[in-house]
Amino acid sequence: MVETVLSVVLQHHNRLFREMLAAHLAREPDIAMFGTAASGPELIQLCDLRRPSIALFEADAPRWSNDRLVSLLLPPGRPMRMIGLHQSLTTGHVIRAYEAGVSALVPYSGGLEALLAAIRAPSSAIETARAKRGGGDALTQRELEVLYLVCAGYPPRQIGLELGISPHTVENHKQRIFTKLGVHNQAHAAASAVRLGLLSQAQPARLDGLAQERRPGLRVVLAKNDGPVADRAREVFDKHHIIVVDTQAVPKQRAEGDTKDDSAVTVLIDPQPTSWSAQPGRGVVAVTSEEPKQHLMAQAVASGVTVLPSSLMDRLLVPAVEAANAGYVLISSAYSRAVLGPPGGEWRRWQLALTPREQEILSAIAQGHTTKQTARLLGISVRTVENLQGNLFRKLRVHRKAAALVVAHELGLLEE
Repeated sequence: MVETVLSVVLQHHNRLFREMLAAHLAREPDIAMFGTAASGPELIQLCDLRRPSIALFEADAPRWSNDRLVSLLLPPGRPMRMIGLHQSLTTGHVIRAYEAGVSALVPYSGGLEALLAAIRAPSSAIETARAKRGGGDALTQRELEVLYLVCAGYPPRQIGLELGISPHTVENHKQRIFTKLGVHNQAHAAASAVRLGLLSQAQPARLDGLAQERRPGLRVVLAKNDGPVADRAREVFDKHHIIVVDTQAVPKQRAEGDTKDDSAVTVLIDPQPTSWSAQPGRGVVAVTSEEPKQHLMAQAVASGVTVLPSSLMDRLLVPAVEAANAGYVLISSAYSRAVLGPPGGEWRRWQLALTPREQEILSAIAQGHTTKQTARLLGISVRTVENLQGNLFRKLRVHRKAAALVVAHELGLLEE
């Protein structure tokens, strides 16, 4: 029996990666390398000249549209399979790539073995589903979306988040997909999942939900989905392949037992300052249409929130989200000088971080007033005075009035 040799071309902008991967593939006895290309136009020219059976390409390159590239590489009658390599892809990119005609999407994290499995697969699940279109057992649009995301390496829990359905519904869709693709029982499903490309051969098929989840990439929760600012934020995230979690899916996930999504950065659009510090997840970025007042900026910095003017979203939204994801806050130099004070001289670093009420409480402590006297002088309840005093102590990092006065004098908060 003569083994079929697969002719492969490879496109990647990084020359070192391109040459190393081509060298690895050329050592495989059933693969013949027909050439490499650095860009999309070069790949099109190479495919026209060599007519390979498989084209490997960058599926997450920001310089072109995958569906446009596929339409140019796959004219009617050309029997070529396209396999996309990627670091991370949004849900929309995954679905559009498969609908355009891509045979498989392989993340770099899958390694060489996963790529070889996709190259050698005689018929991927996606291709099998395409062949059944129009028949009585054709997959629905939702089943196709689930299939696309499963084949792209998304675990069931994440598929539910992206599509706004529960993990249980995802499993039901998977079972219907198996049935329509000719799988009749659980054991057969496990074996056929590998054969059809639903699970990588590099990892044994596990349908018990215990397989290690892959994180497709940086994720954000966009807390407001409508309006021009939110729309522009989505465009920026889509351009940089950052996954935007559907906020409508969050309540459904909580119904399944999840209380928050700790893997995502929360992006707020024109929020109320009271909501800045009450967000779960890795960090918070607040995008504002109007410039906030200095005391609100101080409050944001103290809460670990990056405040970003909407006019700077194109340049700074992604760096702000990446910083928040790493536990850092971005702040402009102008605001840092306003909040922390000028370098050298008297150190009034926390003055603007105190609210006017907290400043009054501090003055009352300095004058020796009791809690009841302070409440009567300010016209507020004793409970409110105690709460404000607690906030003041937390900001000064003390526990008693005497210590608060010492720190306040050191910082110049009591000087006229």
